[in-house]
Amino acid sequence: MENNNYRGAVISVFLSMTLVVVLSLLGTMVEVGRGKVCQVHGRRTLRSAADSLLTEYSLPLYQEYHMFFLEDMGKPFEKSIAKYAEDTLEPGSIFPVRTDLFDLALTDLAVNEKIYAGDQDCQAIKRQITSYMKRAITADAFKQFQKAVTSAESLGSSAVELEQKAEEEKQAAELDTKLLTLMELIDGVSVSEGGVHGKKYFVKMFCTGEKKAESLGITEASVWKAVQGHIVDVNSVMKAIINGKGDRNGFVKKISEVQKKTQEAIGILKELGERSRTLGISPNARNILVANQRVLKDAKMLLQNPAAKLDMDFLRRLWQSYDTSEIVFDYAGINEKGGGENPFENFRQMISGGMIKLVVKDADKLSKKKAGCPPDQYQKLYDSQEEYRDYTKAVQNFANEENVDFQGAVKDISQIAFSDFMLLKYMEKYFSTAIQSVGEMKKRLDYEWEYLACGGGSDRENLEQVISRMVLMRTVTNTGILFASASKRETAYAAALAVVGFTGLEPLVRLTQTLFIILWGMSEGLVDVAGILQGRHVPLIKAERDLVVKFTDLFVMGREYIMNQVKKLPRARKNDFTYKHYLMLFMLGNGSTVICRRMMDLMEWNIRDNYVKGFSLGKCVESFQVQGSFSMKTKFFQLPFIQKILNRKLERSGAGTRIYVGYLPQSAPQSR
Repeated sequence: MENNNYRGAVISVFLSMTLVVVLSLLGTMVEVGRGKVCQVHGRRTLRSAADSLLTEYSLPLYQEYHMFFLEDMGKPFEKSIAKYAEDTLEPGSIFPVRTDLFDLALTDLAVNEKIYAGDQDCQAIKRQITSYMKRAITADAFKQFQKAVTSAESLGSSAVELEQKAEEEKQAAELDTKLLTLMELIDGVSVSEGGVHGKKYFVKMFCTGEKKAESLGITEASVWKAVQGHIVDVNSVMKAIINGKGDRNGFVKKISEVQKKTQEAIGILKELGERSRTLGISPNARNILVANQRVLKDAKMLLQNPAAKLDMDFLRRLWQSYDTSEIVFDYAGINEKGGGENPFENFRQMISGGMIKLVVKDADKLSKKKAGCPPDQYQKLYDSQEEYRDYTKAVQNFANEENVDFQGAVKDISQIAFSDFMLLKYMEKYFSTAIQSVGEMKKRLDYEWEYLACGGGSDRENLEQVISRMVLMRTVTNTGILFASASKRETAYAAALAVVGFTGLEPLVRLTQTLFIILWGMSEGLVDVAGILQGRHVPLIKAERDLVVKFTDLFVMGREYIMNQVKKLPRARKNDFTYKHYLMLFMLGNGSTVICRRMMDLMEWNIRDNYVKGFSLGKCVESFQVQGSFSMKTKFFQLPFIQKILNRKLERSGAGTRIYVGYLPQSAPQSR
């Protein structure tokens, strides 16, 4: 009987233990399953909360530019996401819940890897524009644009060839140009504007003996006639000063100016070295000038003394050491081949007030708006090494110093991508030009495409830069046509002979011919640009028959002439290369990243002026990563027999997740 009871007790214990194990297994399985469900619920909660944050995008930015960006200002993203997740994690706050099987708590939240508007070369802006515009652009439109700019692809190499040609001829004529400079510094003579002209200050202006050409080493009558009026009789001047009747300060000023001219001449002779002999200059010229420089220095120092202490005999002996008769230049043929009018003189005067007034019909009606703050701020922020190129200065340097530098005006755009084309079409939709306004919003700058191309601080500055760049570009195309024409080359050569032929230096004549042809092409370019701005037909690549400016016109050109020539041009045709196309070329040459950074400037300024005063597009986020950790209160692990079997007390378990959040899909780290 006792054995039966013992056996029954054993079976009861075994069954009880089996039940406990089964219940523990079931509880564990349910708890693990519940944990997996809670992880999914936590991830969904985080996703929902983060997506809810995306709805707080900048409304003005979307309304005006159709872009989605979230301002990272004020309340931290973490707090906003936690607030959105709160109701989901605590459903009891919305409606009564007796049993919350999830019972999740957000224990840690971090937002990192934010992608701002200007990051990664403005990839966020480019993505949004591409996504938006690809619905509105056809492949045929892109092909037509490619065809339109194909003819401009060769301009870059043409600009390089033009600069190389001018540089080679400059090097060949280097000695000749230095000789002309020495003639001007020492003899005080220049040949321009239709005659031989004397300078106010020069080395030979001080005469210590008889006032005649031979004593000063001037062998040409026309040269002497040009400088004779500036010659100073030193003995007479010194005598007047000692007697208290002379202009001491005026004489000291003349000495100072001659010292500068002498020093400059010494520098050129030092640079030339032995090569000066090939120019027919006395090999002793440099030593003579150095000795004269000492005389000038001593005379200037003595003149600091009162008139009563000046020794006339000593001063006369001092000045007798000032000798220039041995430095003689050959002016043979100056009257027969030289003194012709230089067209550069009219061109310099014509562009002195800027080119806007020359090519814009109603220049007085142009916008006077200014940015009112440092321009190109985002370009400088992200790329401080970017060099700002002044195209207006390039034109002026050619006019004033005859420096040829056109390469920057014509950049390589042969690798244009479809995304670049979409960027241009986007700008066409939202940004204005000098000839076409877009939208009704009040804008900081009216000429927005011009700003995107140049990055200047005012509408007028940007328009001036665009016009200058167009003129340089047109110069390259027109000059190629002129060089290809034998008759045009002969005309320019004859003009060069008329100006510098007196030197008898063929390399100098050839250089002058080249510069005249470039000037001719640039003058033609002014008419071209004026016609383009007024909607006239101006082929991108002209033929010789299309040229409207004659060489003789270079001496009389001005605003009135340009406007009269434009009136003769036919109206633009449907497929013509318009002002907007030139702007597109310039912007493509700068690169899409520069365009987007300048676009950020314009967007920010306009939204500040119309909507949010402190708006900063640079602090706007397009995407980010959210990493969250959740704590889950255990339900079944809290049963006493399960905790006894596990030999520990499990009250909560944890899980973590990471998600990518953004307005456009992109590759993101895998969640975990």
